[in-house]
Amino acid sequence: MSFKYVGLAFAMVWSAPHAQAQFNPCDALTSHRPTVSLSEATELALAVDLRSDAARYEIAAARTATAIAALRPADTVALDIEDFPGIGMAGDIDSLQVTGRFSRVWERGGKREARQTLAYRGVGVAESSLAAARYSIAEEVQILYAEASIAQQRVALACEHVDISLDREAAVKKRVDAARDPLLSGARAASDRMQAEADARRYAIQADNILAALGAYWGAEAEFLTEPDFLETRKSLRIVDPRTLRSPEIIRLEAKRLEAIARIELERTRAKSDVTWSVGVRKYGIEDDIAVIGGASIPLGAQSRSAASVAQARAEQRRIEIESEALRQQLLRRAVQYQRSAASALTEIDMIDAMLLPGARRALDLATEGYARGALSYLDIIDAQRTLTVLREERLSHLRTYILSETALARLTSVNDTPSVREEIQE
Repeated sequence: MSFKYVGLAFAMVWSAPHAQAQFNPCDALTSHRPTVSLSEATELALAVDLRSDAARYEIAAARTATAIAALRPADTVALDIEDFPGIGMAGDIDSLQVTGRFSRVWERGGKREARQTLAYRGVGVAESSLAAARYSIAEEVQILYAEASIAQQRVALACEHVDISLDREAAVKKRVDAARDPLLSGARAASDRMQAEADARRYAIQADNILAALGAYWGAEAEFLTEPDFLETRKSLRIVDPRTLRSPEIIRLEAKRLEAIARIELERTRAKSDVTWSVGVRKYGIEDDIAVIGGASIPLGAQSRSAASVAQARAEQRRIEIESEALRQQLLRRAVQYQRSAASALTEIDMIDAMLLPGARRALDLATEGYARGALSYLDIIDAQRTLTVLREERLSHLRTYILSETALARLTSVNDTPSVREEIQE
C-alpha cells in the first residue's frame, strides 16, 4: 500500500518541472520514450488506485456477514437464586432455592436460510461497488489517454509546419538576397517560422502535462508516449441497442433489487414465531431435594409485524425497480446523443479526408509553384497554408469528439470493453 503513495508522489514531483525541461518540442516525437498502450495504462492504473482496495474491503465485510448469518441464535445459561434467608425468624436457609437453566431458540419458517440468502445478496452489492470503481478508473484513464493522443497529434502537425516553414524561409531568403522579393517577404517568412515554433512548444507542453496526469494514475517513473496509431484505429461506429445498456450503475441497482427480494423473503419467514425452550434443575434448601424444570415461550403478534415489514420491503423493491427503469431511460437518451455525436464527427472526418484536405494540399502546391515562378506572392502561400492548418485542426477536433463520444458510449452499452475490468472476485 505504501508503494502506491510513493509512486503518486513521485509522479507529482516529475510532472512539475517536466514542461519547463522540454526545449525542443519536436525531439519527443523522435526520442526513445517507451510507448504505453491503452490496455497497459488501464492495467497499471487499476493495480494502484486505492478506490479498488476500499471496495475489496467492502466485499470482505459482506462475506463476513454471510458467515455470521449462518449462525443460529446463541444459547443461554441462567442461574436464579430465590428466597434468601433473612434475619431472626426469617433466617431459615431451608427456604433458599437455586435454579440452573439452559435455553435454546428453535428457529422456524426457514429464517436461517433466508438470512444467508440476504447476506449473499449483500456480497453481490459489494462486488458491484468494486466493478463501479474499476469502471470509473478505466474510463478516466481512457479519456486522458485519448486527450494525450490528440495532443501528441497536434505536436506532430506543428512540427511538420515548423519543417515546412524552415524550408520556405530558406527559399524566400534566397529570393530576397537576389532582389527578386522585397524584404517584407523575408520578414513574413521568419515570422511564420517563429509562430510555428511557438505553436509546437505550446502543444508539446500541453501534451506533456496530459501525459504527466495520465502517468500519475500509476506513478510513472519515466516519460512515455501513447501509441501513434491509437486514434486512427478507433474509427468504428458503435450501434446502440437498448438491451445492451449495462452501465455500472444499472449493475448495482440490479444487485440492490435482488437484495430487496431476499429481504422480503426474510421478513416473510418471521411470520412464523420462533420457540424458545428451556430445561434446568432446581435445588431446595440444604437438603437433597432437587426438581427438574422445563418450559417454552412463543412471542405473539408475529404475523402482523411480519406483514408490515414485508410491505415495507416490497415498497423498497419497487422503488429500486422504478429507479432502475428511470436510469435506463436516461442512459438510452445519453447513448443516442453520444452515438449521434460520434456519427456526425465521423462524417465530418470522412468529408475532410476525401474532399477538403486534398483540395487544400493542391491549393498549397499550386501557390508554392506559382510563387517559385514569380506569378504569386508569398501572401498566397501563407493563405493556402493557413487553410490547410485550419482543416487539420478541425479534423483533430472532430476526431476528439468522436473518441470521447465512443468512450462514453462504451461505458453505457458494453462494460466488457475495458480490459480486466470484470475480474473474477476472489477471497
